Amino acid sequence: MRWLIASAITLCAFIHRCAAKHNASTSVTDLPRFHITFTPDLTLENYQLHGTIVLDGTFAPNETFLMLPTELFSLPSTRDGGRGLVAFDRKGPIELSFHETTGPYSQPHRLWTAQRTTNGPITVQFTHRPVLVNASALPGPHYDLRNGTDGLVGTMWAVVPAPSPLSSDQYNISLTWNITEQQSAAFTWKDGRGRHSYQSIGTLNQFLQTFFMVGCIQGYPDIPAKTKFGMYWMDAPPFNVSDVGNYVNKFLEYSTEFWKDQSGQPYRVFARINEENAVTPGGSALLRSFAFGYNKEAGISPNRIRTLLAHEMTHNWTPWRDGTLAEGSRYNEGAAEYWSLRLLWRTGLMAADDYLLEMNNRAYNYYTNPAVNMSDETAHEIAWTMRPAQRIPYGRGLLHFLNIDAQLRASHLGMLDDLAVAFAQICQQQDACGGPEWFQLLSEKLGAVAVDEWNHVSNGSSLIKPLDGSLGPCFDVVQNSSSPIVWTWKAKSGLDISSPDCLI
Repeated sequence: MRWLIASAITLCAFIHRCAAKHNASTSVTDLPRFHITFTPDLTLENYQLHGTIVLDGTFAPNETFLMLPTELFSLPSTRDGGRGLVAFDRKGPIELSFHETTGPYSQPHRLWTAQRTTNGPITVQFTHRPVLVNASALPGPHYDLRNGTDGLVGTMWAVVPAPSPLSSDQYNISLTWNITEQQSAAFTWKDGRGRHSYQSIGTLNQFLQTFFMVGCIQGYPDIPAKTKFGMYWMDAPPFNVSDVGNYVNKFLEYSTEFWKDQSGQPYRVFARINEENAVTPGGSALLRSFAFGYNKEAGISPNRIRTLLAHEMTHNWTPWRDGTLAEGSRYNEGAAEYWSLRLLWRTGLMAADDYLLEMNNRAYNYYTNPAVNMSDETAHEIAWTMRPAQRIPYGRGLLHFLNIDAQLRASHLGMLDDLAVAFAQICQQQDACGGPEWFQLLSEKLGAVAVDEWNHVSNGSSLIKPLDGSLGPCFDVVQNSSSPIVWTWKAKSGLDISSPDCLI
């Protein structure tokens, strides 16, 4: 579940493409340093994460020096939000002041300023404690710092104070895990046992939009992973790790080929226990990684874990990142629903009967959602206070994509695949990517009326009825309820929907 931020986070869809351009002409030593060392303290009932940053740069008095989100989508990022942060340079301690403001991605941030001009490399020291969880709270995104059994899990976004996180400036970035030989750390770009480091050239945002886990953690494959795929956990998951790992790896390989993704980058999955009073598992995606959580008592079913992981992984290739967050969410969540299920079906990782069942469940949830007539923008505004509003872009986006695909196939104009892959490739080549690019592709195939329909669907004033053929040639659209109206699909009489002729 990342629909509130999907449009903003994927600033470089295939991350090291941006860094590679810089590598050709610039050496590591030519770039300012951003070197960070983390030391976890896993003392019972007092878990802490100590951080030290060495940063090159000169900052004038009252110039913003560092910033850190204190909340991420209505949830605290850490328990203390960076209070107690100190800094010093060649002249000694730097007197700092801080204030609260709205920062990147419209999130509450704490900003630090130096009271004098800095001199030479700057060392910053800070300590974070994991958040205290309100068990009665609504579930939220998985970006905050949490404790597990003998370990911590979170995002660099939540714990690393940085100057101008959205700047396009390149840095010589390094991350060192100061841990014992019995401990491990996994990070989106690298995992390892004992003290180890990672180094790259890139923007700070490419570093911050990542997950990590540190402590007594386990991995599939074993840490350090020698493959591009890795899955990590602290508490033993209630599912067969090998089966799920193989499944996700196969889906990753197929999806990478389908989306023409030539980045060659790793992909990491992080599992945590959610302590909120909710039995429904959820997930959140960042660059080349995602985290998912589940309620320990409720567990998570094998079918649910598979569809959840496929959905979150598909966010690698849902690149709408301009315009409002609600606009991006409509595309990104709808696309993740559509292609995760469609590609699972095509690969044979999901049987046709299960595909039909999953689609019908999603259609039912869309039509019976009490927020079904809210606009995209209204649903976004109340998403973290009204649970049903969170689901609007999922069902609305999915059903509209099914209809667009049906229109294209019925008109012999190709498939929705063609538009989506072209859109993803456009977004790889430019920083701005959203409505103008998508609507251009849509109107070239189906005319301006298709863009008008997109905007009409966004206002939520009328229900989406699936078109004939929207699930493929072997399925009929049927109305199975009138109060509320619910449209679903059923297999056409006498047809074996597992036949290759039914696959689209």
